[in-house]
Amino acid sequence: MPKTSSKLILVTDDEPDVVDVIAEKLESMGYRTMKAYSGAECIEMARNSRPDLVFLDIRMSPMDGWEVASVMKNDGSLKEVPIIMLTGMELTLEDIMDRAHLIENYIMKSDATMEKLKEAIEDVLSARTDAERILRMAGKSGVQKEMLLELKARYMRKFTQYRNIKKLYNLYALYEKNNIEQNDVLLSCLKKGLEQQAEDLARLEKMLTAPKQAKKGGRKKNAA
Repeated sequence: MPKTSSKLILVTDDEPDVVDVIAEKLESMGYRTMKAYSGAECIEMARNSRPDLVFLDIRMSPMDGWEVASVMKNDGSLKEVPIIMLTGMELTLEDIMDRAHLIENYIMKSDATMEKLKEAIEDVLSARTDAERILRMAGKSGVQKEMLLELKARYMRKFTQYRNIKKLYNLYALYEKNNIEQNDVLLSCLKKGLEQQAEDLARLEKMLTAPKQAKKGGRKKNAA
């Protein structure tokens, strides 16, 4: 039996059978779940319970998934709640260009295997947990307060940039897969950007969490 997680996931779709199937899969992984059957109900439940993650269908009425995501991202109490689209609608270039900022990932219902769902959830939740851990550790690192605040701000900016590029890479790869349109140049550029952001993030993490060790190493080297 899987270990129960403290993470709460809100599953939203206007087809009850779909909600039940997805919720059952998530619960079998150990997550707690809530169920919503309309956009309005999703927003209300999110405001009342602050889930750690929302799975959201697009084709709903009267409020579709993109409208729900927009409302949430413009609500101060909900804007930090990550959203994963879980839908039967294929991703379009318009979705990537105009709406990618609203979501963390995009999964076709036909691809919603246990493995795919688990991978998407862990990618979103573990990234945020790691960032929070780094910032907590930074408070004990011995860096002067003013420098610490500056490094934390730089780290979060870099973390956000990294996550955004990774999301775009994944979305463009999904779009090309569904439309059989290969754009190796674009994906290659995004991949290089992702690798550079990851290197920069690792350097900032080291500065935040191990400054004393770095200074000692520098002194030894100079002494030699």
